[in-house]
Amino acid sequence: MSRRHTTIRDHRRSSRDLGAALVMLVSLAIALPGVTAAQDANFTDQQVNQRWQLLSYRDAEGDIQTVPAGVGATLQLWAGNASGEAACSSYEASFKTSAPTLYVDPPTVQRFTCDPASEAFDEVFYQNLAATTSALVTDSIMTLRNEIDEPLMTLTRAVIDQDPTVARWELARIGSPDGTIEPVIQGLDPWLEFLRGGHVVGSTGCGSFLGSYEIFDGTMRISDVAYRLEGCTESARRQAELMVETFSDITDFEVLPAGMALEDDAGRTRLALVPAIDMAARTWTPIEILDANGDVAFDEASLATSTVKFQDRSTEGHTACGAFDGKGLSSGLALSTSELTLTGKPCAKKSPFRAVERAFLEALANTSSHALRGSELELKDVNGVTLMRLQPQADLVGTTWVVTHLNGNLRGKVKQVEVVPETVVSAAFDEFGSVIGDTGAGSDYYTAGYRSPAASSIVIEDLDVNGTFCKGKRAQGRACKQEALFLDRLGRADTFIPSVTGLQLLQGSRPLIWFVPEAAGAVAE
Repeated sequence: MSRRHTTIRDHRRSSRDLGAALVMLVSLAIALPGVTAAQDANFTDQQVNQRWQLLSYRDAEGDIQTVPAGVGATLQLWAGNASGEAACSSYEASFKTSAPTLYVDPPTVQRFTCDPASEAFDEVFYQNLAATTSALVTDSIMTLRNEIDEPLMTLTRAVIDQDPTVARWELARIGSPDGTIEPVIQGLDPWLEFLRGGHVVGSTGCGSFLGSYEIFDGTMRISDVAYRLEGCTESARRQAELMVETFSDITDFEVLPAGMALEDDAGRTRLALVPAIDMAARTWTPIEILDANGDVAFDEASLATSTVKFQDRSTEGHTACGAFDGKGLSSGLALSTSELTLTGKPCAKKSPFRAVERAFLEALANTSSHALRGSELELKDVNGVTLMRLQPQADLVGTTWVVTHLNGNLRGKVKQVEVVPETVVSAAFDEFGSVIGDTGAGSDYYTAGYRSPAASSIVIEDLDVNGTFCKGKRAQGRACKQEALFLDRLGRADTFIPSVTGLQLLQGSRPLIWFVPEAAGAVAE
């Protein structure tokens, strides 16, 4: 068993050099019956006596700041003793609690050599620790506050799988055997990825490398690293060689919410890594929601119209019945949402989608961390148990979509109406907010504008038909009736759900138009 996992002191070791761009998390409340997160000003000793990692902090000017990449801080509270690490120091102190109060006595600090920005971070960290007078604790989040109830620091106790394959990692800081640690040179972007099967690959910033790795009970060995350097400046070459040479000194690793630390046999962080996961770049569609036993409760078929997007400081998306929004965070391996609220009515009590909607929002409410395996996103609870799996939503732009069916009934049971044979009804969306396509009637085509004000939401406006085929007697023909139905449904759409196999436009939870990609439509014909 690893040294880290054998004593309480070893448990206090953390990623003093880990980092992630994280913002302050607040207490969670979802505006749906039965979907709430506990928050309790009168916390228990069991809630407080945990290992916490810093997510955000109040700086010297009083502003809430994200934790710089490659810099982390931890707080282990246990039986009146407080200990942990900041960016380039470790500390020990005593603390007292009588909920909701929490006081930390002046700590004994051991400082290490590092860059000025990290030293400044440490000063603020210890000032905030000393100014703490109370704490607000939820299931996974603790916010330390000062005497006028201002938030000073927010921390998480989320448990992260000790699995280096959960992400591709970007190198943020490199340490030396003497404890000195410095940030990497900006613009080089070195990274590494641990592949299942025992290989590690990556870039030094001016060349690539390939090696092998072995893991046993929290220890790590990296060996047989071959590398090639190309087009390096002198400083880039020095950093690249130091990175590769450091691999042979690695004996331990630890994955925490902010990232991963690779350590030597003296417990010094030698390589501080942050996950290369850009959550905000995509809209995600759930494909599985798991129950308490880890079994699939809802699969892709029932979740096709549910989506979520994690923005910088917000979360938004679409349930099986309507849209929702709220506050949120996605950075590093930490992921959380707060104050989720349905912007419309929840699914009706008798709706078959009500249970799906509830399970989806509950999974989001209980999420504390995430992992990205290939293109599949896993959301996990505070104990690292997987709650939900998602895949990135396909891009609306770049495909010509061909209509296969229209909904002929806006109330009651959905009525799928097939497209009239030998007609082509289509839509092509561009990145500038325009949509154009054939109406399926003679040479008529249409143009419109569209916008997506939130995840999966769409507004199609200024519809204009170019052509006069459906005038006079021809207006009663099948193709022209289809044209009128299509344009009506297009104008009503407020939700879009694209995938690699098709596109749905919906009004709320009611499907209006079904599309397939143009190539698939050609094959179907």
